[in-house]
Amino acid sequence: MSLLIQRPMEVLRGEELSLLPLAPTQKATAQTDNGDDSKSPNHEKGISQGHPSSDQQDRNSVDVNPITGVGTASAVNYRPLTGRERWRLYFKQNFTTVGAYLGVLVGSALDEVEHQPPEWGQDTAGYGQRLVARLGTSVVQGTLQAPACALLGQDPRYIRSGSEKPWSRAGHAFLYSLLTYNNEGKPRLAAATLGSYYASSMIATSWLPARYTPLGDGVRDGNRQVILAGLSNLVQEFWPEIKKILSRK
Repeated sequence: MSLLIQRPMEVLRGEELSLLPLAPTQKATAQTDNGDDSKSPNHEKGISQGHPSSDQQDRNSVDVNPITGVGTASAVNYRPLTGRERWRLYFKQNFTTVGAYLGVLVGSALDEVEHQPPEWGQDTAGYGQRLVARLGTSVVQGTLQAPACALLGQDPRYIRSGSEKPWSRAGHAFLYSLLTYNNEGKPRLAAATLGSYYASSMIATSWLPARYTPLGDGVRDGNRQVILAGLSNLVQEFWPEIKKILSRK
């Protein structure tokens, strides 16, 4: 008889306990057991370790090399630039990063050493003129390149090789001073970028001494820009390895 009384009492107590509100830890356990782990720490960790957000992708797409001042994309899993990314890359390549000015400083220093143009002398004023001239050429080149690439659906960035062979990568770097990818990820003649080299060099003769001509000196300087682009691409192609070497020092 006592057993019969005890069993109903245990049932009643179990029902009372089931009606009591769960503690926070019990709720979390219950939700996990029911398959609802959207707020669990592991779930949040999974989100943070998953695919990068759109903002992170935007930042990666418009990263500019600190030495060359040019953006880089990989041939592996290539993704074309959006309109917004093109704008951001334009400002980074031409105004808001160290790389945008490093080439200008080096170019004007070489002009000073070579005494070009000689009409400007080799004093502080002469170097100032050379610096402004190189800066103007750089900004004109970038300003022509950006809309032309957008219009033709071409990428203004350097496309890094997917190969692991050093010689193949070096050849790719020089080849892609003439080529780029279109919006479909297919290699095309970099008409917009090449055109911006020659057009900016020809325009730059307007602020050089009168003896400089667009079709003579302008085209010659355009050729120089193409060669320098190949050397710049070498730096960008092997930049991951260069960074590792620099980080050890």
